[in-house]
Formats: sequence, C-alpha cells, structure tokens
Amino acid sequence: MPFHERDTRDRPFHLLDGAAVDTPFMDNSDRHFIAVHDGFKVLKLQYKMQQQDYSRSCGYGWTANKKDAQYSMCIFLPDAHDGLRALLDEITSRPGFVHDHLPSDTVKVGDFGVPKFKLEFMTNVTEILKHLGLVLPFGMGADLSDMMEANGSGDPLVVQDVFHKAVIEVNEEGTEAAAVTMMLMSPGCAPMMMPEPRVDFVADHPFAYFIVEEVSSTILFAGHVVDPTHGQGPVRTRTRT
Repeated sequence: MPFHERDTRDRPFHLLDGAAVDTPFMDNSDRHFIAVHDGFKVLKLQYKMQQQDYSRSCGYGWTANKKDAQYSMCIFLPDAHDGLRALLDEITSRPGFVHDHLPSDTVKVGDFGVPKFKLEFMTNVTEILKHLGLVLPFGMGADLSDMMEANGSGDPLVVQDVFHKAVIEVNEEGTEAAAVTMMLMSPGCAPMMMPEPRVDFVADHPFAYFIVEEVSSTILFAGHVVDPTHGQGPVRTRTRT
C-alpha cells in the first residue's frame, strides 16, 4: 500500500545542532510493522514482490522449493533527538542485531510520519581494496586484456582507481507495505475487549535505515539520515545553547 501524495505535508525535522528544517513527511493511517524497544523504535516497510515459483532439481525425481525473498526498508529511530550515535554503537555491537530487532507484528499507529529523502554517496575505494589484498589489477603485472579490446598501442592495461557510488531514494512510490488483520469470533456472548493501543512513529530526527532481505538476514543497504533536505530546507527553529 503506497503513501499518497495528498497526505504528504511539511513538518520540522530536528537536526543534531538543535535547528529544525521543514521537510516533506509521508503519512498514512494504516497498520504498520513497528517494534518498540528500550531507547528506540523500528519501522519495517515491506517491498511488494512479484510472486516467484521456482524449484531446483535434486537429481532423485524430487524438487526442493526455495522460499521467496522478502525485502524491507527498516528505520531504526532513537527515542532521543541526539541518540543516533549511541544507537549505531548498539547496532554494531554484535552480528544479527538488526534482524533480531525487526518487528514481526503490525500495530495501529497514532502520530505517524516518514520523511522523503534522496541520498547519494560516492567514494574512492582504491586504498580499501588494496588493504584487503586486491593489488594485482593496480600493478604492471595485471592482465586485463579480456576486459577491453586492444587499441594497438601495446601499452599494458592497469586499474588506476575504483569508485563506489550508492543512491537511495524514498518517496511516496518508493516503498510499498502490505498487511492484513483478521479476528475470528465464536457464537455466544461478545467479550469485552480493551482497545488496542496506538503506537506513534515520527522519524523527525536523525535515524538509521537498512534495506534487508529477511529470509537470509542479508543487509543490502545501510546508512543514516541526519538531514533529509541536504541542508537546502528552510530553517524553522533553533534552540539556544
């Protein structure tokens, strides 16, 4: 279920320096996968995947079906406006922390908002690759002739630099979430039911995000948002220090 542009409205996003910038926040009142932990909350927005039915032949007249992958955007939101660093330290404290804290059930939401953002990251990873032991492509002993057609010069082909670039964008159409809730009741007297509590989730201060594949617990993207406007949004308030 996508976010609708008609529900997007500006709200303040609180920066680490105490200022706040006007930012478009997406909103809807549907049930969401949210988990509440000590000091932080986690929102899981599942990507809608096309159903895939495939199997692998095992050579003995039977097949083993592979479970469909499920990709999700997961936002780890600290309770404190300046709590991102402490939360990141906690997340990196042990393997499996992200997967172990993902929500498994949907809840009713009260105040809800996720900022639109687009982040681009680019860096030279040459020295990192060399440190990891990948040195041959950068030296005169490299044989990369199968990667490019010869230009007739006879000069050897070597790698000078390696760049890594990542782009992630979250908007009304970028993430789709789906959930269904059913309650079956037997005939008889209707029991008195307490209203289900609502959970607020407003990502209006720095947070961490992950794109994960839940079946294998693989993290495909990881990052954090400290200013969804790239410093281009109008400053609304600034607290005194």
